[in-house]
Amino acid sequence: MKKTLALILTVALGMTALCACTDEPAETQVPDRQEQEQTQAAADFDPTITDDLQNLFDTGMESLVGVNYTPVLFMGVPADDPLGNTFLCTATVVAPDATPYWALVTMEDVGSEVTVTDIKTIDYAASSSDATVTFAVDNGEQLLGGWTAVTDVAIPDAVANVGGHTFYEVLATQVVSGMNYSCLCLENGQWEIVTVYVNTSGEAEVLNTAALNI
Repeated sequence: MKKTLALILTVALGMTALCACTDEPAETQVPDRQEQEQTQAAADFDPTITDDLQNLFDTGMESLVGVNYTPVLFMGVPADDPLGNTFLCTATVVAPDATPYWALVTMEDVGSEVTVTDIKTIDYAASSSDATVTFAVDNGEQLLGGWTAVTDVAIPDAVANVGGHTFYEVLATQVVSGMNYSCLCLENGQWEIVTVYVNTSGEAEVLNTAALNI
């Protein structure tokens, strides 16, 4: 009887240990699954301006005058403004021979009211060497540290896939011994400005990557 009881206890303890071992991986897999879902959601982000986003933008711009803004890409929702929507736009001052430039426009959609809450431009000179994109103090400034904002420059073939990046737009250029390009890209849900240098032989290299926090 004692041997039988001991055997039963041994089997019961073994089953308990087995259950504990099999339960543990299930608990540790949950954060991994959440991380995978977040990564997938970031990878699936689409910056295309849909009809709904265009209507939202047009509504927010109805009361603004003096500068014409055209949305090019939807940048997403700012981390500190859950009601906000940020757009990358070309902006042109309403004046003869005005030169277009890039602007980030954020507007809040609250019920039936859409309000512009922020308009800012990028300091390309600072952003070409810093880890985080710096915004210009003077909206519409065209020359920042020798950089010129450009809205009509196609991505050169030499730049297109350098460093494994996929670029959406060339935002600014800088003439050096060759050419520097300030390029906008999206990596796993994070917007970045990548500075690419192309030498006179057409060879390209990445000089800097700065996180663009909207």
